[in-house]
Amino acid sequence: MLEQYAALNERGLECEEFIVPVGNRKVSAMIASPAAKDLHPDPVLLLSIGGQDTHLIPPNDQPAKYFWERGHRVVSFKIPFEVVAQDALKIGTAARIYNIAIETLCDRIISDIDPFTDFIEDAKAVIKTCIDRKWARPGRIVVTGISRFGYLAFRLMASDNQLNIGGGFAPVTDWSELIEFKEQKHLKKVTDLKISLFTEKLTGKKIYMAIGNHDDRVSTLKCCQFFLDLNQENEKLGFDRSYVDFLCTPDPQHTLSDECYTKGLEILLNWAIAKT
Repeated sequence: MLEQYAALNERGLECEEFIVPVGNRKVSAMIASPAAKDLHPDPVLLLSIGGQDTHLIPPNDQPAKYFWERGHRVVSFKIPFEVVAQDALKIGTAARIYNIAIETLCDRIISDIDPFTDFIEDAKAVIKTCIDRKWARPGRIVVTGISRFGYLAFRLMASDNQLNIGGGFAPVTDWSELIEFKEQKHLKKVTDLKISLFTEKLTGKKIYMAIGNHDDRVSTLKCCQFFLDLNQENEKLGFDRSYVDFLCTPDPQHTLSDECYTKGLEILLNWAIAKT
């Protein structure tokens, strides 16, 4: 077991690292479950989207902790372009100007390399493995992401019919708003990635979003626009506004309070429990 997960064992969680083959890649994933005595009779699985490390450990483990404390399982895995970026930083082949992972993502996009295809394939394979191993069942899976990982959560939901409940906390909704994309913000290959263009595939799904009302890092206004676009698309198909919950908070800049996380995660878990 990796040392970084030792603290999870100490708090009574059962952790298992597993490898999922995807084409010529091997995806490293980690699932953490409450001990049998604490496990919910019909546990929900949370896919907490992380980066070059998983989001089962601080500082971005708020969603995982909330689900564990209520008897549910959490899985997370390493994302390909995040690992590449971190490796480049470690060996000194990349200069960190803003966020090296987002810079790497930008480089791939402008080089006509789709960084999201591999992620989606990997995530689907991890979820399938969890279902095959009886760690989860369809209808009781929730996906969450923080900041840029919120965008990934929404893209994954848009491509997978069995993922119908998800949340983004201070999510990226339009890459052209990020400072790392300053020189490329007007390129069609960048503007075509805004999540509002995927609303048709997100209709009828339960989605929670929260963002500070002055978040200049990822743009509060673009997140609000996505909320409006998604509601309009839902209404076209006869879905009412209860399918999307949106909270705009007074939290400063690109932050959200613990209370905000708790409220959102409560909503997401209740949706999952009520669904089946």
